[in-house]
Amino acid sequence: MQLSREMLNMKDECTKIRRDLHRIPEIGFELHKTHEYVESLLLKCAPDKLETLAETGLKAVFYADNADKTIAFRADMDGMRNHEENKLRFRSRNRGVMHGCGHDGHMTILLLLAKWISHNRDKLSCNVVLIFQPGEEGWAGARRMINEGALKNPEVDRIYGLHLWPTVPKGKIGIRWDNLMAQTTDFEIKVRGKSAHASTPQMGVDAIVVAAELITMIQSIITRDVDPHQDALLTLGKIQGGTSHNVIADEVAMSGTLRVFSNELFDKLMRQIHALLQGLELATGANITMETIVHYPFVANPRSLVEKFYTVLDSMDDTVLVEPVMAAEDFAEYQQEVEGLFMFLGINGGRGGEPLHSSKFDFDEDVLLIGAEVFKRILEGECHA
Repeated sequence: MQLSREMLNMKDECTKIRRDLHRIPEIGFELHKTHEYVESLLLKCAPDKLETLAETGLKAVFYADNADKTIAFRADMDGMRNHEENKLRFRSRNRGVMHGCGHDGHMTILLLLAKWISHNRDKLSCNVVLIFQPGEEGWAGARRMINEGALKNPEVDRIYGLHLWPTVPKGKIGIRWDNLMAQTTDFEIKVRGKSAHASTPQMGVDAIVVAAELITMIQSIITRDVDPHQDALLTLGKIQGGTSHNVIADEVAMSGTLRVFSNELFDKLMRQIHALLQGLELATGANITMETIVHYPFVANPRSLVEKFYTVLDSMDDTVLVEPVMAAEDFAEYQQEVEGLFMFLGINGGRGGEPLHSSKFDFDEDVLLIGAEVFKRILEGECHA
């Protein structure tokens, strides 16, 4: 994609912002340093309104004269728990936390767009809302931003977002209409039995044995009760229980994730899981509970928006048609409220070469200029004077 002169002139600033943010990753809603840094740069762009939402999120509003609609763009802000192994001068200064999912890049793109807006307000005939959202990595931050007014005052008509993506060629935009990213439920199951000495197992209820049976049975739901032509994934990624080698365990906790693209299939699988838990309770005498930790809808793009997006490109060579992925994104929450488009910005073939959430994840900052250029062109197409 051909970059405008305005974006090319921000190359050094782009690199600096991304690396500044990369040094200060924070978790969930506790993004105080990140908030302060982003806020300071937004203030230089003189938005008409700048609000703090969801503890450390930010909403910047740029009003246009006689605007007939409002367009929003969103970037997530939080890092993740992982010890960075990169030997970079700008590596994380917060031990055990890093920007391993590209959110430092997403914020940079939106900050570059904010600067472009501040220099080109006379070219816009619609209001613009820039949303900097905390708590994407499993904290349901989007829903909290929405509940606190991210899409209100002004009323947002349409929203756009993107994610850096390691399997899309560097600088290309990965896109598709309909399902793009999976509906996801992260859950925890607790099996409560009865403790006893290992020499008298009949006097207890072994939570480990019940949990082992549960693990086998719960996996069969996916392999035997789901149409092979439907995408569904169930993973139990963590299990913890027991206190000693010679004690019948009285409690086991396990957590996992269920990912699908169909509301009907999701409801069916949840009913079956709960029925399985109830059956095991009757069969074993254990008490089994299941709690949803976080739930994200699936990301699905309207065909009309995807087709409209193609009009802002230099050529079809700028894009790659991608297949649906089982990863989750709470951008889907915004799409539950207003029309929205989500896309992947390719980084494959650039610096780093590691997958998302890797302790060595990194990317070339020059792709961020492409992301900002894409957002700029979308904005020009949506609301030009």
